Amino acid sequence: MNFVCALLPEAIPLIEDLDLQKQRLVSPFALFKNESHQLVISGMGKQNIATAIGFLHGIAPNKHTPWLNFGLAGHGNAPLGTACQIIKCTDTTTQKSFYPPPIFSTQLTKTILHTCDQPSIEYQPETAYDMEGSAFFETATRFCPRELVQSVKIISDNPGSPLSHFDKSKVSSLIAPSIPIIKKLIEEMEIITEELTPPLELESTFQEITRQHSLTETQVHQVSKMIRQAHLLELPLSEILTLFKNSSNIKSALSLSNQLLEERKIFP
Repeated sequence: MNFVCALLPEAIPLIEDLDLQKQRLVSPFALFKNESHQLVISGMGKQNIATAIGFLHGIAPNKHTPWLNFGLAGHGNAPLGTACQIIKCTDTTTQKSFYPPPIFSTQLTKTILHTCDQPSIEYQPETAYDMEGSAFFETATRFCPRELVQSVKIISDNPGSPLSHFDKSKVSSLIAPSIPIIKKLIEEMEIITEELTPPLELESTFQEITRQHSLTETQVHQVSKMIRQAHLLELPLSEILTLFKNSSNIKSALSLSNQLLEERKIFP
C-alpha cells in the first residue's frame, strides 16, 4: 500500500506503528518502507504531492496498489483531533471536484475537502481545508481505480482554535490517537484491493497482448473488456492469445475475438 504525507511529523505515528524503515537512496523525497507498505513525504502543496506520487509509482508501478493520503487539515466545525474521511474534494482554484467512493464501513467522520493554494483562515461548516488533496486524487487515480484512492484528515484547527494558534510541535501527538482507526481503513482497503484485482491469468494475458501489439487508449479498454468477457464465458484465454498472435493487426484481432465471444454466448 502507498501512503503519502505532506510533512514528516504527520507520518511519524504510522511509520512507528508499521515499523517502516527509511530508505537510503538518492531521491528528492524521503521514503519509508516495509515488506507491504511504502510511504513518501511529499512536502506541502499540489505540485509537490503530484510529483511525489509519480516518484512512488515509478519505484513500484502496480495499478492495483491502493493509495492513502493522510495528514492535518482545518475544519469549519469538527473538533480538534477528529479523523475525517474525505468523500468530496474540490480544488478552489480550478473548481474541479473529485469523489472518492465512500464504500468502507470504518467509522470515520465523513466530510468534504477544499484544497487551497495557501493556508486558509476562513472556515465554512462541514468543510475541511488543506493544500494537497485535489492533486492527490487527480494524480493517484491515474494509476489505480478510484475506490483505492482515499484520504483521511485529522483536524488541527477550527474557528474556536484557528491556525494562527496551532502548536506545530504537537502534530504527531494530534495524529497518533487516530492510528488505530486509520489501520482499520487500511485493512478494508486491502480487502477491496483483493476483490478488484483480476486473476493473474487475466493480467498476464493482457500484458502479452500489449507486448505483441501497439494499442491506442481506446484499444486498451477494448482488449481489457474482451479478456474479462472471455473469462466470464469460460473461454480459454490461450485461444485469445493464439488469435492475437496470428493476427496481422489489432483491429482484425479484436474483430475475430468478438466473433468468438458471440459464438460462445450462442454455443457455450
